[in-house]
Amino acid sequence: MSTAITRRIFAGALGAAAGAALLDSKLARAAATAARPDLPEDVVRLNANENPYGPSAKALEAFERSNRIANRYPDSLESEMREALAKHHGVDSRRIVLGCGSSEILMMADTAFLGPGKNAVAAEPTFEAVLEFAGVVRARAIKVPLTADFRHDLPRMAKACDENTGLVYVCNPNNPTGTIVTGDELSAFAERVPASATILVDEAYHHFVEDPRYKTACGLIEKHPNVVVARTFSKIYGMAGLRCGYCVAQHETIQRMRPH
Repeated sequence: MSTAITRRIFAGALGAAAGAALLDSKLARAAATAARPDLPEDVVRLNANENPYGPSAKALEAFERSNRIANRYPDSLESEMREALAKHHGVDSRRIVLGCGSSEILMMADTAFLGPGKNAVAAEPTFEAVLEFAGVVRARAIKVPLTADFRHDLPRMAKACDENTGLVYVCNPNNPTGTIVTGDELSAFAERVPASATILVDEAYHHFVEDPRYKTACGLIEKHPNVVVARTFSKIYGMAGLRCGYCVAQHETIQRMRPH
């Protein structure tokens, strides 16, 4: 059976081949499975945690207004967006870096702080991208099982850190369990992790938390320059297809990530 080769199919094949060359086969298969363009538009894909309601009416209006500049690269708007995010978080814009979704932020952190001879510490199970990216840069993945109530075992994670630890990943709330690390627990954890290790806190689901014990890790950055907080527009804002993410960190940390 033959299949006509279109530009789209050809470009997709090239992209898939390039991705497979950079990522291991497990991650490549996961990316291929997630695409599923054959599914109806109204399907709720629980494996992707997509917001079924989509962007707000004001966001949709902004999309329409942006059509007139869709032929331009967005570089000139980067500073404007960073300024807006910095204002939202009450920080200097030099402490914001943008990414193609927060997934690229996770990849940037891996490539900036990991490499051969380094290790990445994370819970098991958690969002797998950080450890997959760690494998790409030839770093060692150290997985610490969750507690009996499906929460991060922070004492064991801190104990697993040593002078070779480049990155510690905390997904809060955790994907896929939905459990949280409280503000007090995260603060105590930051005290125990070596300052030489970057603590990457993934707050993709930050806006869904109702537990009053939860606190964003942004408040730890001043005291702990090794803390990086990743955020995304994909979940609460319903913009997964827009691929817009960012992180907040100390300026020196951002400078280490930006080249990647």
